[in-house]
Amino acid sequence: MDTQCAIVRMPSAIAKVSRPPSNRLVAPLDRRFGERIRLGVLTEEISPELIDEVVELTGCGERRRRLMPARAVVYFVLALCLFSSADSAGPPGYRSVLRTLTEKLRHLPGLCVQRLPTSSALTRARQRLGDKPLQALFERRCGTLATPLTPGTFAFGLRLVAWDGTALDVPDTPANAAEFGFTGKDSVNQSGHPQVRLMALTECGTHALVDAAFDAVAKFSEHKLARRLLASLRPDMLLLADRNFAGHQLWGLARATGAHLAWRIKKNLVFVPLRVLSDGSYLSIMRTPAENIRHGQARAAGRTLAEPPQGHLVRIIEYTVTVRPQAGPPRTETFRLVTSLLDHRLAPAHQLATAYHQRWEIENGFAELKNRLRGAGFILRSKAPELVCQEIYALLTVYQALCALQTRTAEHGGTDPDRISFTVTVQVARLAVAAQAAADAITLAAAHREITTELLAALLPPRRNRQCQRIKKPSKNTFEVRKRDQPRTPSNVRYTLKVTKHPT
Repeated sequence: MDTQCAIVRMPSAIAKVSRPPSNRLVAPLDRRFGERIRLGVLTEEISPELIDEVVELTGCGERRRRLMPARAVVYFVLALCLFSSADSAGPPGYRSVLRTLTEKLRHLPGLCVQRLPTSSALTRARQRLGDKPLQALFERRCGTLATPLTPGTFAFGLRLVAWDGTALDVPDTPANAAEFGFTGKDSVNQSGHPQVRLMALTECGTHALVDAAFDAVAKFSEHKLARRLLASLRPDMLLLADRNFAGHQLWGLARATGAHLAWRIKKNLVFVPLRVLSDGSYLSIMRTPAENIRHGQARAAGRTLAEPPQGHLVRIIEYTVTVRPQAGPPRTETFRLVTSLLDHRLAPAHQLATAYHQRWEIENGFAELKNRLRGAGFILRSKAPELVCQEIYALLTVYQALCALQTRTAEHGGTDPDRISFTVTVQVARLAVAAQAAADAITLAAAHREITTELLAALLPPRRNRQCQRIKKPSKNTFEVRKRDQPRTPSNVRYTLKVTKHPT
């Protein structure tokens, strides 16, 4: 961090007096402001003791006393994600975020007044920390949040959960491009940035992250990443999924966990009815891939196989949904569900179709994570693969802490967590970081009550039936599109200005 001057001078008393304070000022442990950094109202979910535990568990503690100890660096990385969309122009800089964390701490009586580390020093601190402490921290914080009394969380005595995938853009550096890759098979349809595929298992009623897995978008599909989430499924869960996940092998692996399943299936999948039930649904067999080939060949040849097919016994529910908007003609869409809930008396078809509508809550959760917390159109800031993983784990941990704050507020107010505004929750959490930096326990308790009151005062209206077309208004672009293999033109130029003399 210190720079050396090229001109060597004799030491003098004046030079000693006028020399600015060094960043490496050594202060006692209890007098360094780095030991006092917290994350405002989210500290209740991400406590200093928990961070110290995961730092020690992963062996990433500092070997010598630093201005920014490992605990402070963890809080700093979490704050980077909390304040990611605080500025509409782009994510705030390192020193801006650290200044918010420490502005009040650095001027407290009894604490040494120390200069903020430089951006390069903070980058090196992140590199020393690595991604393991943030991964361990997320694994400690992820999980369900709702109770059986939480509205919209249980159906048929089972906790409603859903899984799905999304993609996160990362900076286009050679290291990120080599590690994560791009979507698209050719240069025309290739994504503009390297991407990380994120697969999440969420609790529908609270949007809490039960578990998550991510990896290179070019190497791992949603099906592969879904296998990493199987260990988090429980027998008291009903897993909802979109139509791209239905398959014999993944279905069997998910059912082996004891969880019940309700997945949408494509229209072209053939399920032969074995027995039609009184509610209109029917029992069938989800055949193995080999059985599908055998039955397809027999059907093409006009033959009927006498032996029963091999596979999973399932129940098929078919229904239509008619949408009547205020403007425009009505629209009807057909749905087909495959479920492991075979008893139509315990799980009637109409109620199961209504419960499947909660699968869209994971889409709302992705919108909160990517648009309202990270920032719409923003990319992650890390330019090295290890720091990308560190940042994603920090982003997921902060999001989980915000969901926990919403759930606690909803329980206190006796309302549905859906009515707690995520945007307002992010705003008050950001304001609380600076306001509660130097607060004592009594002040913190009062601040938490004020935040709860503020969130309950900004309740959203009850959830309405809505529709949103998957369309995007194209932007007008008059510039040439730069290809990835096209070298960038140097931006440094020399201007020459010559005044034209007007003829007399």
